[in-house]
Amino acid sequence: MYAGRIVESGPVNSVLDNPLHPYTKGLLESVPKIGDNRHRLSQIAGMTPSLLNLPSGCPFRPRCWKADDQCIQNPPVTAKKGNRFARCHWPLEENVT
Repeated sequence: MYAGRIVESGPVNSVLDNPLHPYTKGLLESVPKIGDNRHRLSQIAGMTPSLLNLPSGCPFRPRCWKADDQCIQNPPVTAKKGNRFARCHWPLEENVT
């Protein structure tokens, strides 16, 4: 969930093993690994938006490395793959329709 909206859903193992949404991937990469004190935690760039003043288009756009003009102009579409859903113009898996 991001900015009060579900951005990805599906079976737990599928989502955790192969996220479709850039936000989900960013969250999973920020989880500390047990016993790994040598590496810095990854973090998602930027700040979460105010729910009172969401950006146009996709709310995650200002923080997303895949964002382009389409993400500015249009709310994200829901990409589907089987029983997986991601609210993103550019899901991370190429064969999502």
